[in-house]
Amino acid sequence: MKKIIIFLALFFVIVGIVNAAESVALALQVKGEVELIRNKTAQKVSIGQELVNKDTLETREDSYAAIKFIDGSSIVKLFPNSILTINTEKKNNKLNKKSYLKMGELWTKVMKKTGAFEIETPTTVVSVKGTKFLLGVGKAGNTQLFTFEGVVQIKNKFDKKTSLVTAGNKCFVDIKGNLLISKIQKGDIGEKLQNLIDEDNSEKLEIELENKDGETKRIEIEFK
Repeated sequence: MKKIIIFLALFFVIVGIVNAAESVALALQVKGEVELIRNKTAQKVSIGQELVNKDTLETREDSYAAIKFIDGSSIVKLFPNSILTINTEKKNNKLNKKSYLKMGELWTKVMKKTGAFEIETPTTVVSVKGTKFLLGVGKAGNTQLFTFEGVVQIKNKFDKKTSLVTAGNKCFVDIKGNLLISKIQKGDIGEKLQNLIDEDNSEKLEIELENKDGETKRIEIEFK
């Protein structure tokens, strides 16, 4: 177990809803060179680091990061050579996640009956409610989606049309918005990437929060 002391101006609880100035996620796994861009300033990401709205994570070659949103609803694994900007908003007492994947690949697990979860790419908007999927953006801006569990809705940003990609299927969208859905085939996902997806990331973080009056509160986060 890793113990990390984090000092905040105000308390938040793991199932709480936060605003744009407060933490919305935590970095629970960091391997290799991962940068956090905040207010145009770059810094190295460390395990247990708080993430806020508009933060951008950039992974380099052979690098990797995993984050969990503080409402406990979803886990995101960000793979090498990827750029992800985190965005959330509070609505109806839930934390809606609306992030942007500029390039690279990520895997995510989203719990059912939680706030909205969307990831925008240069060509699409992906929306999910309780599923596991892999999403990638190529250098040319094309988007590829693999659905492993549940159903993923993908919206073409060019004509605004939506399609459903069910478990066992993949979807490819080129830079002109052309969309093709087909079955996932053996070998579609490289061995190296598959190993990262399958990696056991079980972890417990004990975090002590301190408010401006010096009062402390401990929370324990289990990441699977």
